[in-house]
Amino acid sequence: MGGGDLNLKKSWHPQTMKNIERVWKAEQKYEAERKKIEELQKELKNERSREEMTRYAEETGAIKLVPWHSH
Repeated sequence: MGGGDLNLKKSWHPQTMKNIERVWKAEQKYEAERKKIEELQKELKNERSREEMTRYAEETGAIKLVPWHSH
């Protein structure tokens, strides 16, 4: 007899090369998305911080913003 492990011939089996590759790709995609979100959150935090500093400087009179006029 032969044929090996019949479970390895099942499309859902976690040890088939196709499924291992599918899981790996999904993990890579998830990790890239997580990093992208983390970077966007960091940029948003920095932008908010800059806005707060500018607002504080205006309120304390340290700087005066000149309104923008188009010609």
